[in-house]
Amino acid sequence: LKQPLVFRILQDFFSFHAVSKNNADLQLILLDDADLTGTDGVVAVDAACTLYVAWLKKRATATDSYFKLYDDATDDSTAGNERVTFPTLEASEDHIIVFPKGLTMATGIVATSHTTSNGTTDSTAGDSGDGFLIIGASGSN
Repeated sequence: LKQPLVFRILQDFFSFHAVSKNNADLQLILLDDADLTGTDGVVAVDAACTLYVAWLKKRATATDSYFKLYDDATDDSTAGNERVTFPTLEASEDHIIVFPKGLTMATGIVATSHTTSNGTTDSTAGDSGDGFLIIGASGSN
């Protein structure tokens, strides 16, 4: 995590969270390219939770991919469960999204990477990235 802006965003998030949530428990969920590009994505969380941060560093390829998070506890097959999508288009770039008050995920989180923003074709291994999610308990937002 060498990108100073990402570091500062996380620093500010933790400062805000400490004050506004009295240091409520958080959990770090690690993700890697192999998980994200696999069939049906990866079940990152299998229960209701609150998503606060998603960070991804694209691998060293400029092949377009779209990092997606589904409110689901099994797979990425239901389009209506897609809650977060962001493009990862440039090689080796960091991407971060922060929900200061949290995003409710009622069922769980499936993380995946697709070749288009509105499609469901899995990205090829190596075309996505590695990253993490920061979550809290359901109802903590």
